Amino acid sequence: MNNWIAWKQEKNYQKLFWAATVSGIGNRFTQVATLALLYQVTGSSSVIGIFFAIRFIPFLLVAPIGGMLADRFSKKKLLITIDLIRVPFAIAPIFVQGSEHIWIIFSSAFCLALGEALYSPTRMASIPAMVKQDKLLYVNAIEQIMVGGVLVLGSSSGGLISYLFGLHIPFLLDGASFLFSALLLSKISLPTIVESKVNFRKIHFHRTSTNKLILGSSALITFLIIELTMPLANGIDNVLMSVYALDIFQLGELGVGLIYAFLGLGFVLSSFLSNFLKKKLVTLIVIFIALEGIGHLLLSVVPTFTLALLAVLFITFVGGISNICLSTITMKIVPTSMHGTFFGLTTMVSNSSLGISMGIAGLLLEIFEPRVLSLFVGITYLLFTIIYAILLLQIDLLVEKRNLRRAL
Repeated sequence: MNNWIAWKQEKNYQKLFWAATVSGIGNRFTQVATLALLYQVTGSSSVIGIFFAIRFIPFLLVAPIGGMLADRFSKKKLLITIDLIRVPFAIAPIFVQGSEHIWIIFSSAFCLALGEALYSPTRMASIPAMVKQDKLLYVNAIEQIMVGGVLVLGSSSGGLISYLFGLHIPFLLDGASFLFSALLLSKISLPTIVESKVNFRKIHFHRTSTNKLILGSSALITFLIIELTMPLANGIDNVLMSVYALDIFQLGELGVGLIYAFLGLGFVLSSFLSNFLKKKLVTLIVIFIALEGIGHLLLSVVPTFTLALLAVLFITFVGGISNICLSTITMKIVPTSMHGTFFGLTTMVSNSSLGISMGIAGLLLEIFEPRVLSLFVGITYLLFTIIYAILLLQIDLLVEKRNLRRAL
């Protein structure tokens, strides 16, 4: 078994993959164009911080609700509906003519993020619902190809399209990407769920009982701790990547483009190691998070931009492998009826943590040199590794899996 064989056998997943790839590239188009438009109409870089803050708020508010809806209603219908609703908000910024219309940009960003907060846990819950358990590892590896591909193609081509054809075109393409994604999703077959009318009292009861179940599981608590703490370091290194290109090596937009290209390439390459990730996934999580920390230590001392690119490639390569292992274990341990709820919770936790971290990164860069901050990030990863190792060593995953199913 390898990625290619799993890909050929999972026809439903192929459509889910292409739907997410198309809409993901469209999202990147919008992000690049929105940042340019904000600076164009306001002339202020501070509004960019507000833009990112607005994008993270919906994940805190509605991601858990999206997960619970995915457990109670048709995932396919939810995904299609969310895509279609996002179309008008994706194209709304084309009506912006000046700073007096900035509210359109912020409203659009908030509503698109709201859709993503509902979409992401539903999509995650759809993967184990349509993919056989013995293929989850390979499919999660393919997911890294998608993440890397969207990062490279979306960011680079979004900037190029904006430059050549104007800022309106990326917004129109984003709207079209959601329509095409919905079309692909309409051809997917998922296990039928008996739907019921929306009853918020029942949803509240479902959330309360599921939360008690999660808090009673050492494995699920550990997964949540990882989802909470890793983005604290990831958010800072996301900001640092651009700073290395712009400030340390002074290569401007070309340097930023190359940095993001190598970030994406690292995720893509990590997927090809899935054939060797068949046993001891918990151990591999710890090892590769530690290697990610070492990558940041190396990045803090590299003398040339070429070596910085190689360090970035290494960081996302090993980070992609730890993501594959963690996603696979989570999908196997968490009961099917809880997938949406749990992934909604992790989406909320990780994105909120990431947003806070990116905000703090801007303040820290006023105090520390980028290389010093990169050194701190590397040390933080290594400290997290020790904590994760201690927590994971105390867990018997087979027992946890059995107990969760008995509890349900």
